[in-house]
Amino acid sequence: MDSQRNELLERIAEGEGLHLDFKHCISDSGKIARSLAAYANTDGGSLLIGVRDNGSIAGVSSEEECYMIETAAMLYTYPVVEYTTISHRVEGKTVLEVVVEKSDKLPHYAPDVRGDMVAFVRCDDKNVLAPPELVRYWRQSKSFVPSELFYDDVMKLIVDEIRISGFVTKEFIVHFTGMPVRKVEDVLVNLMLMRVVEIEMDEKSVRFVFTEEYKNQ
Repeated sequence: MDSQRNELLERIAEGEGLHLDFKHCISDSGKIARSLAAYANTDGGSLLIGVRDNGSIAGVSSEEECYMIETAAMLYTYPVVEYTTISHRVEGKTVLEVVVEKSDKLPHYAPDVRGDMVAFVRCDDKNVLAPPELVRYWRQSKSFVPSELFYDDVMKLIVDEIRISGFVTKEFIVHFTGMPVRKVEDVLVNLMLMRVVEIEMDEKSVRFVFTEEYKNQ
């Protein structure tokens, strides 16, 4: 038990990040649902309920928090996000860990601040809206049949720009070609499905870069 407690304290000391989030308590099931969906849509992670933002231990009533988490998952995520819980005893208080694995049922949706069901992803230590190209990629990849890459002028532009700059943005393509945003998204999604490009993102920007498979061809 001491080793588990020490391991947990070490993780807390490292702070919040891509795979770890602190919650003092659960007061909003919709907000927790966004975290569950974001982890499931990205690479998985853990919520530590009963830990303040500064890493100090607040503790929770695990029974009440478990009920709130179940409500968040069952009522506010679609498809329902699966998770497991682990109860830790630290400094005489209970910390509830909610573990979410990366899902194979992408995308998962949760309500935004207006109540609309949208897809979230984890970016650094925050939950952000998934780019529309990524959501379409998830949907279409379930029935996609690989084929040879067809290089039209726009695809060639994208590939050439990535070779020169290391990345390309949707805004650059729209500005350079004058194409409607939806048409540009179509091309980018096709390139993602063919494993030519993938998304890199932070809180401020979304970029498209070559996949490792394409670079190694």
